[in-house]
Amino acid sequence: MNVVTIKINGNEYNLKGDEREEYLHMVASYVDKKIKSIMGNNEKLSTSSAAILTALNLGDDMFKSHSLCKELSNKNESLEKHDKESIAQLEDFKKQLNHMEAYNQELYNKFKNIENGEYVKTLEQENIRIAQELQVMKESTKVCIEENRKIKVENKDMRFKLQSSKYKIIDLQNKLIEYQINLAKQRKISNPLLTRDKE
Repeated sequence: MNVVTIKINGNEYNLKGDEREEYLHMVASYVDKKIKSIMGNNEKLSTSSAAILTALNLGDDMFKSHSLCKELSNKNESLEKHDKESIAQLEDFKKQLNHMEAYNQELYNKFKNIENGEYVKTLEQENIRIAQELQVMKESTKVCIEENRKIKVENKDMRFKLQSSKYKIIDLQNKLIEYQINLAKQRKISNPLLTRDKE
């Protein structure tokens, strides 16, 4: 467990935690800037009032980050669902494409083995039609593959943002807990009568 001496609003505090020393200093610096900003806007504020306003600001940051995280999570689920649907559609296109290619080959074989000129002409027209349909299927498959690739890239980006938001929420929760501890200490220092009453 790390023990770190930090300074918030000119007062020193000893923090204990399993987190790295750099992290504890970063949290303390964040809270110190927040409270100094609030006191700078209103010099008549007491330390305890500024501490409460700072706690409210940190709570607001935490709830907004949590809301953003939930929104990103929902969007991520939607993208994953769409991704699965696109994959299923792509598989369906591949099956249809294979079926059309097999049918086209069958017609081609018949064309080679039949000597009747009129029938051959009909088969040629049918073969052209099938080839055109086959080309349309190939183009549709390409579009589907490209859309699937884009969705995967967007899905990866959303997962990264979701993970970043989760870390931010954890960070804000830790800051809020630390700030509540500091607030309790500050109240104890500011109002020694409370301590005597408890004794």
